[in-house]
Parts: sequence; C-alpha cells; structure tokens
Amino acid sequence: MADETRQRFFTAAEPVFARFGFRKTSVEDICRAAGGSKRTFYGHFEDKRDFFSALLSGIVDGMSSAWEAGGRRDQEPARRLRTFLDRYAQMVREHPILRLPGEESELMRLMGEHLVTRRLGRADGPLERVLQEGVARGSFRKQDTRVATWLVLTLLESVYMLVPTLTGTAGVLEDPGLARETNRFILRGLGADIVD
Repeated sequence: MADETRQRFFTAAEPVFARFGFRKTSVEDICRAAGGSKRTFYGHFEDKRDFFSALLSGIVDGMSSAWEAGGRRDQEPARRLRTFLDRYAQMVREHPILRLPGEESELMRLMGEHLVTRRLGRADGPLERVLQEGVARGSFRKQDTRVATWLVLTLLESVYMLVPTLTGTAGVLEDPGLARETNRFILRGLGADIVD
C-alpha cells in the first residue's frame, strides 16, 4: 500500500513539475494532483526536495530494472552497454523533468548533495556488472569498473540533462549525430569495438 501511495504521488506530480518547475510547484500542488493529503505526503516524504529526489531515483531505477530484465545474458557486453545507452536516451525523452536540475540552481545543489551521498537511482549496479563482465571477457580494456561506471553516468547526465539547458543549444536528444558520437566516445573510452 505504501508503494502504491508513493507511486500515485509520483505519477501525479511529474506533469506538474514539468509544467511549473521545481520552485513554483508546492506540496499543495502535488497533493491536489495526487488526490492526497499533506499528512499522507509527509508520512512518506520529508519535504518537497526529498520527494523530488525520490521521484528522479524512481525514474532511473525503473529504466535500469527494465534494461537489466530485458537484456540477454548471452549478448556481447558492448552490445548490452549500447542498449543501456539507448534506454537512457529513451528515459530522458519520456521524462522531461530530468532536465529540471539544469534549469534551477536549487535543484543543482540538491542533485549534487544526492550524488555525494548516493547515486541517483540504481543504474550504477547493473551498469557496473556489464562493465565487469566486459573486462573479464576482454570486450573492454582492464580498468576500475567502479570509476568507469561513475564516469559513464556522469557523462550521460551532463550531455543529456545539463549541457543543453545550460548552453541553450541542441542536445543529444535533438541531434542524432551528437548522440551517435557520445555513444562512440563512451564505447571507445572503455576500449570496446564500436557497436552501431
């Protein structure tokens, strides 16, 4: 029941945040959209910042779980990594609120704090396992897979969520050539043969 309540709040709040942004969206707005009370909200979340952090983590966790569940274990690690990169792009396309931290300085600080204490979502575990397998099978060069995972996720967060907003230029979602080069850059950096 608690998970269903949290999910109801998440589902209702996402379009509200997308329309009004983080700063202008209040807890009252979230509760109204979810058809819930502030008492229920505060029974599950500390405040709006905690809620937003949990919402973003849930989005990333969902993408990561779907990618891991849908992956073929017999598939070459570089190809599995490529499917992760494709899923990541799909996730950002389907959830425009993932770009909000680039638009609001308060959210930038929140995400920075969040990344220091824990990775946003659980994408790092499944991704690191694929990198470890790739190193073990010789698909990727020998490397510290924990650091490589952090670098890949940080690069993706930057090119998909922050850079387009901060620079006002077309980003990876709008520019297929840039998306292709980003994927190649990641694969080459890991020492993989290019998978197109």
